[in-house]
Amino acid sequence: MNTPYIEREGGSTRLPLLLGATLFFTYLLMVMGAFVTSTGSGLACPDWPLCYGSVTPPMRMDIWFEWGHRLLGGIAGILILLSTIFVWRKYRGLPRIFTSAIVLLLFVGVGLGGLTVLVEAPLLDSMLNVAIISSHLIISTLVLICLTFSFRYVSGRREGGESNFFFFLFCLVYIQVVIGILVRYSGATLACPDLPFCNGKVIPVFTDYSVILHFSHRVVALAVFLVTAARLYTALSRRGGITASLVTFALVIAQATFGVLIVATGMFLPVIILHAATGFLLLGWLAYQAMPFFLSHTAEGRVEA
Repeated sequence: MNTPYIEREGGSTRLPLLLGATLFFTYLLMVMGAFVTSTGSGLACPDWPLCYGSVTPPMRMDIWFEWGHRLLGGIAGILILLSTIFVWRKYRGLPRIFTSAIVLLLFVGVGLGGLTVLVEAPLLDSMLNVAIISSHLIISTLVLICLTFSFRYVSGRREGGESNFFFFLFCLVYIQVVIGILVRYSGATLACPDLPFCNGKVIPVFTDYSVILHFSHRVVALAVFLVTAARLYTALSRRGGITASLVTFALVIAQATFGVLIVATGMFLPVIILHAATGFLLLGWLAYQAMPFFLSHTAEGRVEA
């Protein structure tokens, strides 16, 4: 029988702490990235990887937003590499797969970040630029997911009675997040400027891709709300799994509220950032809850059982 992982003596809590810190800084990096692009600071540093050819660029607010984002990315990158080294020393199997994927995604994400600056993608003046900056953020969500899987695995909490539901909801929310990224960076945020309808209709006329994207985002968001509401009702009725269902529902409500406020306020900056921050938090939370389902459907999970 193959051993799915290796535990060594000592340091049983240090690796989860390291992965937890890595996860936290990666989350901050993603939120900061949303802030940088939303404030138009993405081209404040015209060169890459330095900023105006220096590690101490000119003292200007937009420059330091972008430079701060790069520095935060450096911290997260170092933590990811350290986490990978320690995971590879202590485990084999799924943890190695997760962390290897993270490192690969990290290099691709850094490359896309540099390309974003070099081709002036934040200007969003072509579909190529939209594809580059959207891909950069989508890769960041995959890093967040793999880090969350790794964190739950090394923490020793590999079982979960609600994992089937949470895996389904995790997939649904990830679709919503990806569509939301495309909506944001294709300029489709206000393609449906009215609420609760879209251009005055329940089902709008799909005149261009922006309306299709925006309306699709709303439909998936409605599906997420209905699924989580039904699950919370079931949990309360059965008096089981209430905490996880309640936290999930609260995050869904918060994200939906900020999404509505984005349209109602005409893209007020703080609301945009809160919407992104809540969306990333919801995605990470669901990845954490869904990880036992993923594990139970692998050979490694069957060996442990």
